Order: sequence, then C-alpha cells, then structure tokens
Amino acid sequence: MSSIVTFLDVIRHGEPEGGEVFRGRTDHRLTDNGRRQFQQRLERNPGNWQRVVSSPLSRCSESAERVAGQSGLPLHIDERWAEIDYGAWENVPIKEIMSAEQTHVRQLWEDPMNFCAPQGEPVGQLQARVLEGWAHILEQHAGQHTLIVTHGGVMRVLAQHLLSLAPEAMNRLGIPYAGMLRLRVDTDHENKHWTTMIGMDGTEL
Repeated sequence: MSSIVTFLDVIRHGEPEGGEVFRGRTDHRLTDNGRRQFQQRLERNPGNWQRVVSSPLSRCSESAERVAGQSGLPLHIDERWAEIDYGAWENVPIKEIMSAEQTHVRQLWEDPMNFCAPQGEPVGQLQARVLEGWAHILEQHAGQHTLIVTHGGVMRVLAQHLLSLAPEAMNRLGIPYAGMLRLRVDTDHENKHWTTMIGMDGTEL
C-alpha cells in the first residue's frame, strides 16, 4: 500500500520593529524591510500551497493574511505556532540580558530543552505545543501542501524533534528573518510518519 505524502513549508516572519530584544510574545509589527524579505523568500521558494497556517502574532499573521488573500487560500490562525514567552525578558535588549544574566543565558545555549526564562515558558512546553500543532496538520490535511508562518524559536524546536537532533544542535540552525524549511512527510497505512527535510533556505536577505 502506497504512503500518503504531505508537504509543509515552514517560514519565519520577516524583520520586525523593536530592534535586538528578546521578542517572544511582544507583538511588534513588521518593518518595510521585513515585508520585502518575506516576499523575496516566497519568490525564491514558490509552492502550490493549499492552505496557510499562522502564529497569531502580527509579525506573522500580516504576511500570512497577504499570501492567503492573494492566492484565495484558507487561513488558520493557531496559537500553538506562537513564539515562546520570555517572561521577564520580554522586550528587553539582548545585550542587557546577556550582561546581567550570564549563567542563565549560558543554559539557553548549552541545555536549551531545560531552559526557562524568569516567569516565562519552558522550552519543553514550547516544543510540546508546537508538535501538537504539527500533528493536527498531518491529521487534518494529510496529502496536502501547507505553508506555516511562524517564529525562529518554534522552527528550531520543531526541527530538533523531527530530525532527531541533539538538543543543543537546535541553536546551530541558521534561521534568519524569512528563513524557510521545506519538509516532506510520508505516512504509511499504520499512520507512522517519516519526515524528510527536502529544502532549507537560510541565506540572509
């Protein structure tokens, strides 16, 4: 019996306003450059998408709404694809946190799956909800091609799990603004999934 083949393109939002800060749930809008980056990435990696799924944060949903509207595709806003909540670090300059919280920041790089910013969301919890969103798409839209508009942290925890990477390897994935992962999932008659990364466009735009 042949398998069901599902394609999923996962793209990070373009450059947002607000500068170099810990930006999780802080809802900054896109810059004009961010809009250009997103459009340029899609032009480099076109797809025959049948639906668009997006984080509710405006730096994602703005672009998702534009793609869906221009192509006449259904759009689903899903909280499970939102960025991690950095808690007390939200909207604080990265340089400031790295200077004041060196031990805590080191854990983010060396032991990311056990990291949690003060009053924030644990990375393990982030991964669990992202994988729930992933499973929902595979169940509800098997055999289709979906575009997912989301965040850098989300893409790293997703790739770490799907590609069976060591946890610390997630921070070695270069995912710039509007970076894209193209994934193929083969599902057999026992509903077992085999995921292959068939493309990664991580060049700076």
